[in-house]
Amino acid sequence: MQNALRIENKAKDDAAPGTHRLAFAGLFLFTLLLYMRPNEMFPEVFGDFPLAKIVAIITLMGFFGARLLAGERLSVFPIELCMLAIITSLGILFIPAAASPGDSIELLTDTFLKVVAIFVLLINLIDTHQRLQKMMKLVVICGAVLAFFAVASYLTGKFTIVTHGEEGTVVGLRITGIVGGIFGNPNDLATSLDLLIPFAVALALLRRGAARMFYLACAAMLGLGVILTFSRGGFLGLVAMAAVLIWKVGRQNRALTAFAFVIITTVFLVAMPVGYSSRITTILDSSADPTGSSEERQELLERAASVAANHTIIGVGIGNFPIYSLRERRAHNSYLEISAELGVAGLIAYLIMIFAPLRSLRRIERDSIKEHGTDADLNRANVTYYLGAAVQASLVVYIICSCFGSIQYLWFLYYPLAYAVCLRQIHKAEAVAAADRPVQVKIVEPRAHAVLWRPDQRRKPIAATSESAEAHSPNS
Repeated sequence: MQNALRIENKAKDDAAPGTHRLAFAGLFLFTLLLYMRPNEMFPEVFGDFPLAKIVAIITLMGFFGARLLAGERLSVFPIELCMLAIITSLGILFIPAAASPGDSIELLTDTFLKVVAIFVLLINLIDTHQRLQKMMKLVVICGAVLAFFAVASYLTGKFTIVTHGEEGTVVGLRITGIVGGIFGNPNDLATSLDLLIPFAVALALLRRGAARMFYLACAAMLGLGVILTFSRGGFLGLVAMAAVLIWKVGRQNRALTAFAFVIITTVFLVAMPVGYSSRITTILDSSADPTGSSEERQELLERAASVAANHTIIGVGIGNFPIYSLRERRAHNSYLEISAELGVAGLIAYLIMIFAPLRSLRRIERDSIKEHGTDADLNRANVTYYLGAAVQASLVVYIICSCFGSIQYLWFLYYPLAYAVCLRQIHKAEAVAAADRPVQVKIVEPRAHAVLWRPDQRRKPIAATSESAEAHSPNS
């Protein structure tokens, strides 16, 4: 009776996979609007109409309303969501102590709380491999379109002028995205495109024929977009991502993978745009940077470290670091800035949120290899393996790129992080379903022409009778 009640309660708590289709459609539409940003692409049509915000609110209300009516729990609570709740709580808690409470409230209400809300929807609605791949397809295609326009801007000479010093001396030209937001400057654009390349590669590996070539072309376009931004952080993220993917995807044939890496590197060196190598070498020699950005960032990092050290318990308040910074600039380092604004507790929660999924994804990867070995068929284990490898590579990209940008409250992290949570939940649900599935034992009867037994003994068990014991006795 108690077991039956537990099963019934479990059924009420957890929705069946693939349900809440309208809410998922709303989430899909919001993601499309997030990337395409129609208000900026077509300002004469949409103006300031908050289309994305309206879609998000309707989706949230519809999802939670449907769950309440169905008697289901409102949300799952993985460790990543708990850490995100801590960061949000600290941001609210430190508002009275902030030098500019208005800046904290603006950042929370205008950006971060929307990120939290969509993250909750993502980890609850993406509950099948099909939905996960649909979302990845959407962001890859949208990212490839943005990368295409960025490359077109480079080829047609539509650059953003980079100046240095009080006199505004022109020291370089950079390309940006055609829309603002997370694509508004070259470094953010490079990070955005970097994060999507692993998903494009995974989708290509899970397809055949024309579909595979399409996603490989998307991956190439995304990579080219990263290079043409001339972003040093984007370049380091690209290298780290390539190393992770090559190691994990090439597990079946290391020699072939190494050969492919050499070919890709050669093509990259030949096709590298003019001035790119000198830009990248400034990573090691900041004095060689004509823009002076390397030296400026070093000063900002030192300032951020000093502010964080002086506000270990009570931070300066979310969104308030520029007040304590040099020339009101951001720290260009997510770890130092969140430590300065939310204290050491905020930094710990942030680190746990980033690194906790990597361990679980590695465990899922081992389970997938154990289940089907090196089988190249497009089965469930390979889908799980390639998607897991892609999410790991994307998180590694964020870990690298967040060292060069203050992106801790923006969208960059939270989609890959949600994919990691979803993949873990899907894998767990599949494992539970497999454990509950009845085991079918196939009984193979001996063939009639065997010589070690008589035909009438094939279906009769050996009875331990006194007569049979005598018959098999050594003295008989």
